[in-house]
Amino acid sequence: MKSKTSNNDTIQKLKKSRRFIEDHYSESIGLEEISNSAHLSLFHFHRMFKSYFEMTCIDYLIQVRLEKSLQLLVYSKKSISEISFEVGFPNTETYIRNFKKLYKTTPGMYRKNTTDHFENLKPLELQREKAVFQNPFQMIKNMDSFPIAIMRTDAKDKIFAKTLHRLLDKTISLGVYNHEICFYGRSLDPPKLPHSKLERWELGVKVPKEKRNKLPFPLEVVTWKKGRYLVINHRGTAKELEATYMKAYQYIIHSPFPIANDPCWEVYKKIPPFHQNTEIDIFFRLEE
Repeated sequence: MKSKTSNNDTIQKLKKSRRFIEDHYSESIGLEEISNSAHLSLFHFHRMFKSYFEMTCIDYLIQVRLEKSLQLLVYSKKSISEISFEVGFPNTETYIRNFKKLYKTTPGMYRKNTTDHFENLKPLELQREKAVFQNPFQMIKNMDSFPIAIMRTDAKDKIFAKTLHRLLDKTISLGVYNHEICFYGRSLDPPKLPHSKLERWELGVKVPKEKRNKLPFPLEVVTWKKGRYLVINHRGTAKELEATYMKAYQYIIHSPFPIANDPCWEVYKKIPPFHQNTEIDIFFRLEE
């Protein structure tokens, strides 16, 4: 029992270090600062992080910085140099070298290919009854922060749906499911537009704040950030969701609203049978 408790404690410390990276990626942090956030020795932390997450903490830091840079490349007009410094790289050369290593292209080519795709889209035939993209102010929602208990999965339909049911069963058995008919999902992979298949996902349900620190593995708690959100509504099958994203990205590029450099959330109104029509709200957080 003692060994199991100790192992769970180490896992929680490692997760804390990962959150530290995600919160401070733009700062000049290294192995020492990250290990200190987990209250573990350098050697023990480095070994355990790689064992648990299958990559070193520095590799994860680089990955987070690169993923954050993708949205800036697509949604902003900042230069490559400005973006590299904003996401925490010490110089542009290091940023470009790591970008090419992970994405097999340069930041400039990624921006050009994505922008060309959007510019070649035909004008949208917008349906009045959906009120999507009609009046931006109808799509802005103010949201408070709240904890979400998540499980990680991939985007294959059967596994995705199975994970949702496992999540529901687990949170109900622990007495933390709040019976809100609402499920949350977000991609852990960067956008690879167009026509990409998202692989790794977090699926979650809202849980009471007082129980956020009492959830066992494989549940993990993340926080929905407080702020204003641009909300895009999708009604249709999961296979049709990509078309909605294309419309959303085209709107965002030309909208007056600056989008924060965060992964967007999908909010499901029910457990979706993915071959049938369902309703999903896509939340993009706005910069303050």
